[in-house]
Amino acid sequence: MGRRRTGDDGFSLLEVLVAMAVIGTVMAGAAPFLVRSLAVVGQQRGTQVAIQVANDALERVRAIDPASLTTGRGLAEVTRQNAAAPAEVQHYLATMNVAADPNLADSSTAGASAPLPTQPLEVTSNGTTFQEQWYVGKCYQLKATAVVQGVATVPGCAPLSAEPSTSQLNSLYAPFYRVVVSVAWPDKFCTDARCLYVASTLISTGNDAVFDTKSAAPTITPKPAAQRGYVGDTVSLQLGSSGGSIPLTWSATGLPAGLTVSPTGLVSGSPTTAGTSTVTAKVTDKLNRNDTVTFTWTVAAVPVLTNPGTQTSRTGTALTFQPVLTGGIGALTWTMTGLPAGLTYSTTTGLITGTPTTAKTGAVVVTVTDSGPVPRTATMTFSWQVLTPVQLYDPGPQTMTNGTNVGTFTPYAYGGLTPYRWQVTNLPDGAVMDPSTGKVTGIITHGSRYLTTVTVTDAAGGVATLTVMCTVNPSSTTDLQVTAPTAASQSTATGTAVSVRATATGANASAYAWSATGLPPGLSITASTGLITGSPTTKGTWTVRLTVKSTGTTQANSMFVWSVT
Repeated sequence: MGRRRTGDDGFSLLEVLVAMAVIGTVMAGAAPFLVRSLAVVGQQRGTQVAIQVANDALERVRAIDPASLTTGRGLAEVTRQNAAAPAEVQHYLATMNVAADPNLADSSTAGASAPLPTQPLEVTSNGTTFQEQWYVGKCYQLKATAVVQGVATVPGCAPLSAEPSTSQLNSLYAPFYRVVVSVAWPDKFCTDARCLYVASTLISTGNDAVFDTKSAAPTITPKPAAQRGYVGDTVSLQLGSSGGSIPLTWSATGLPAGLTVSPTGLVSGSPTTAGTSTVTAKVTDKLNRNDTVTFTWTVAAVPVLTNPGTQTSRTGTALTFQPVLTGGIGALTWTMTGLPAGLTYSTTTGLITGTPTTAKTGAVVVTVTDSGPVPRTATMTFSWQVLTPVQLYDPGPQTMTNGTNVGTFTPYAYGGLTPYRWQVTNLPDGAVMDPSTGKVTGIITHGSRYLTTVTVTDAAGGVATLTVMCTVNPSSTTDLQVTAPTAASQSTATGTAVSVRATATGANASAYAWSATGLPPGLSITASTGLITGSPTTKGTWTVRLTVKSTGTTQANSMFVWSVT
């Protein structure tokens, strides 16, 4: 027999293992309970909303004249609706006779637009869609005198096998309409993942008793809040009131195009035009007393982003770009991915700013979400290419000889996006440039100095410009050559008198004839002497070309820049 442990010996290994097993069993049993508890909470939440929806549906029934409960409900359509009803509703249908609009043919399938439609209506709350339906039938209840007359007792309000006669209605039976309302909504913890709540009410076909002829005037309650929605969305807004003598009649002015209000206060339809309207709703009771309420209704187009196509930017060049959005409601939230390095965007306006730092081409995804009652999102994707700037290599001043081939003067471009397109102005006379390669060729025909401007444009529209001074030396001492002014630039203040003489050598000096283009305003040249005189009147920079001609086709040109300060 083992020795009994004292109180300080602790627990044995076996006791510890047994305790752990017990705890594990308890926890395993508690988990399903917790899961089921959460499911029950979810079901209760849905049931609470369904009860409210059903109560609203019953209020709609009570607002309708009993004689109009079957208006617009064809017998064939009612029969179809009843046959399609779920089992929970069939229990109620067994307690009443089929009721339809007596003014419609038995074969009529009307009902979708009836005051109590035969088709389900949808109500959305907290992201869950509830479908409500009305089932209308007749039942009969014995009057108190019927028992005295020996008529068999009918429990409650029940159906009859045959329509009672007028005399029976007067003496034995009180007719009622039984209206059953079902509200269905999706829930994975209900049977077939769909829950159902059913309620019913009895409506007397007789006139309502009037107990107080001085009842309060009708009051619209609750007051409608400002409404917001999108073009094309389905609208279903039930206006409500309290007080007043029934029947109540509703009307409204200023509703957005595409919306109407029924006499029962149901605003429905689909807005067709964006804009903000001021709506005035009015309810009028039997005694012609009324109440009005005014609220705004904003309708917006669904947000749409306009794709800008491929964007082209240059490294080192700051930019600003605003994506174009149409439609949407309220504040906007922008998100973007794939922006070139160096660019950022505003989350509230979508404005893109910054200076690209890396040459690269990639896809940019832009998403914008509005703040409508059910926020809508627009997305677009476009390409953004970042290029280096197109640039021209500066070869420095060029020297050539009159009457010879232009030589190796070919500008060099780099960066940007090939192919390049070339343009040139003020080449030495006789030289030409290939616009696709930039190569300069030809035999120079006139000497002196040229300020040649080369422009290159890359395939993305980037432009670079460079001015090169080309000096064309004479091929012999008899070549015509401009010798003054010698400087490639002149500077004169406005209003200052000018006297600059152009000179030349070679050819027949007695036949020299001078001309000039590009002189600053206020200056002119004397053809026989080459003297430039006058006072410049306008500030700026002008490229001047002097031309001297001698006998025959002999000619020389000299270019320089004249700045007027």
